[in-house]
Amino acid sequence: MGETDEKETVPTATANESQKPETPQPVGDGPEVEAKETEKLLGTNGTGGNEEDEKKSTGSEKKKSSSENVANGEEIINIPEDGDGEDKRKEDGGMKEGEVAAEPGSKSDKPNKVQAEEREVKPKKVPAGAFKLPGFFNKNKEKSKEADGADNELLEKGGENGDGKDAVAKADELKPPAAEEKPKRGGFFANLKLRNPFAKKPADEAGADGTAKAGDKQEEEEEKDEVTAEATDKPVGEGMESSEEKKPAAGGDESEGPVPKRGLLDALRVPLASIIPKRFKPVASGDPDDDIELGKTPKNRAGLASMETLDDSLKDADTKDAVDKAGVNGTDGEALVKPDDKEAKDKAAEAEEDAQERSLLERVQAYRCSVDDIAIIAGIVIFLILVALIVAFTFVGKSEPITAPVRDGKFIETVTNCGRVEGVLEDGSFAFRGIPYAVPPVGENRFKAARPIDSIENCWNGTLKAHNSTPVCWQFLADGKVEGTEDCLTLDVITPHVRYDNPLPVVVLVGAESFTGDSPGKLRPSTRYARSRDVIFVRPNFRLNVFGFLAVEQLTKSTHPPTSGNYGLTDLIVALKWIQLNIPHFGGDPKSVTLFGHRAGGTLVTALASSNKTSKLFARTWVSSGAAIFPGKPLADSEKANALYMRKIRCETADCLMEKSDEEILDAVPDVWRRTFPDLPAVDENTTTAANPRHEWLVLDGNYLQQHPADAWLTDVSSGVRYMIGSTAHEAHNTKLHLKYTEWTPELVTKHVNESVVGQAGLTEEALRRYNATYQGLVAMISDIRTVCPLLTIVQKLPSAQFYAVTQTGGELGIADVDADVQAILGRYEPKTPEQRRYMSAIQQLFYHYVSHGEIKHELRKKHIDVGQDALPTYDDDNCRFWIKNDIVPRYARLD
Repeated sequence: MGETDEKETVPTATANESQKPETPQPVGDGPEVEAKETEKLLGTNGTGGNEEDEKKSTGSEKKKSSSENVANGEEIINIPEDGDGEDKRKEDGGMKEGEVAAEPGSKSDKPNKVQAEEREVKPKKVPAGAFKLPGFFNKNKEKSKEADGADNELLEKGGENGDGKDAVAKADELKPPAAEEKPKRGGFFANLKLRNPFAKKPADEAGADGTAKAGDKQEEEEEKDEVTAEATDKPVGEGMESSEEKKPAAGGDESEGPVPKRGLLDALRVPLASIIPKRFKPVASGDPDDDIELGKTPKNRAGLASMETLDDSLKDADTKDAVDKAGVNGTDGEALVKPDDKEAKDKAAEAEEDAQERSLLERVQAYRCSVDDIAIIAGIVIFLILVALIVAFTFVGKSEPITAPVRDGKFIETVTNCGRVEGVLEDGSFAFRGIPYAVPPVGENRFKAARPIDSIENCWNGTLKAHNSTPVCWQFLADGKVEGTEDCLTLDVITPHVRYDNPLPVVVLVGAESFTGDSPGKLRPSTRYARSRDVIFVRPNFRLNVFGFLAVEQLTKSTHPPTSGNYGLTDLIVALKWIQLNIPHFGGDPKSVTLFGHRAGGTLVTALASSNKTSKLFARTWVSSGAAIFPGKPLADSEKANALYMRKIRCETADCLMEKSDEEILDAVPDVWRRTFPDLPAVDENTTTAANPRHEWLVLDGNYLQQHPADAWLTDVSSGVRYMIGSTAHEAHNTKLHLKYTEWTPELVTKHVNESVVGQAGLTEEALRRYNATYQGLVAMISDIRTVCPLLTIVQKLPSAQFYAVTQTGGELGIADVDADVQAILGRYEPKTPEQRRYMSAIQQLFYHYVSHGEIKHELRKKHIDVGQDALPTYDDDNCRFWIKNDIVPRYARLD
């Protein structure tokens, strides 16, 4: 440890303590008080009273310096009373190398310098049994409060009185008997005892006499070592000599010349050897490997812990004799081993030699495990198991995901049940467009339920290039145009990545403005939101118009079991089955599928949720502005109502319908079956005349729809499907209504209300008071009667449903139109004001949290949510109660 140890210091007493030193009281003042004061002066280690005698017995010479006073062979250290010097030393981390304490009466505060050669010290070899750890690990440990720097104070008082010897002698007289007791062993490592598990144990009392004696002698020697061993905490530095500076030579003379410095590894090896003791066979005297400091003694109780733990003297005569003997003989190991019986020593050595010569297996078999040994072994095994588990989970958790490779930085491939498909990178996501999911509904499959692809004849060879969109099914657009194709049962998949770990929730988009066309309408998937929201969008094409929902008697009789109609509904069911089978290959979770329907698509979603053919195909639904009126007629009644179409197309058999071209089938659709625009209910709206019938596209076919959805909700709510149903405040806005007048004045609004069922019922005045005589008020009134309030009545019947209404306005007219919610959810809403930006964020959080977690946030559950700037459970349904009370709702609800 060398010069580094000389720099280590121990905190001294405070300035107040140095200015007011304690003096021992006379003996006659009370023995108890004198004992306590003496303990403070002598310290808790009990070595203060024996230092003088031990120093005299060594007969070694003392080094002298300008900062030391020598009286009667006793070394006296003066501690300065000035607190500034002490504080300065504390700030500097202790006394610097080469400084010594100044005398009390010195005029100069500068420290005296010592010679350079005096800095190097000679390591002192001390018998292992004479010291007790902590040592190395408590190198800078402060003294206990009981010591309180008593050693330094005693020496200082001695220096002031000129008789340090008398002060020490007096302290010895005042020391009570309790101070002579064995001090408590401190520190964890001082009490640590480890034995060699493979060394042969001493024989029992029934064994040989020599072996028993050796064992008894060993126990006595261990007990003696524990009693006599003690590590002192005497500070080194501040003008005091360390044991390294006062080490006596073998012959009692002071060694001449500097001793070579000890290396760092040698200094560290000493305390480690003392912590983990080993038993060694005694070596011959003079063996250079038999070194006490390296822990190679037979007992190996403790080695040199650190320079701070060494004292200038030894504790008792036994230890001193051992050191003297070691100095004379030149072998430290033999000095410590002093067996009374030479024969017992030899037998013990032979026993250890036999133990070393035995094989490992024999030593293990002969070893007797104790409870402590079993506990240690169990702890090690558990620790190793935990380390192995941590390493395993670390490498497994951070393994590379199984991801499909990207070719040319743009194309990616995956598999389906019908072959490989290739998608293309678009805006950070991968788009697969036009993947067939059902047998084409052409030829003999026209007007029949959809069938999944279960034959290789309907699959493809090689890899399908699913890069471009496919045509939609035949439909009527809002502007009167007709577009589409009959072979249209394909779907699009938009996914952020193609991987098999961490599957993402799936959103199935079912969009249609009406049952006659405009599909998918505004409900188109967003590649940007698939990536930013970590969802997968699937948009299937499905049959509309008469190709998807024609129910007539001729078609019913041509199939088995006899049924017709709801073909478009079967398309969606087959698409959902395809998703369950193939969506894992696109990175999706088949157990987290949400049906998202808008307008007529929302009506279809509600019908699917009430069908007995869709169990476990999806987990939740989101219905936006769907219809609240569902088919209530049996199949036979629907067939009679649809006989009008057969007369117009001039067919009397099913084969005739199969032979007709696509254009002929579409041209035969009656005008009253085409799309209608919402308005206030007319006076003759519920007439059953042939000139103005109410056409229902969905039918109770007895197969896919066996009962009315309302009845299904009441009888079976155990499917676990959740419903989120809602609309916008101005859902009824349309171009036809808005352009009816150049400007909607209050007079025109009042006139329009009086001409409707509302005016006929005498509710005009109350209705205008609740809404106002503006176009916005009129549209809000129509929306409540046709869509919003009827949907609210459905929610009240469904225990697992929740209602929302969008009230945030926008655009030139300042209304919340029918597309305000879906456009904001898919990122196509263009906010102009801070309020609109907050609304867009609020509804997106509401939707995507519902998609990912399957439920609404806790504070909004079982509430009617008003989505304005924020989503709040504050929707006011007072107007709906007004219409329900007057039998306007749900009687005149919109019928798709």
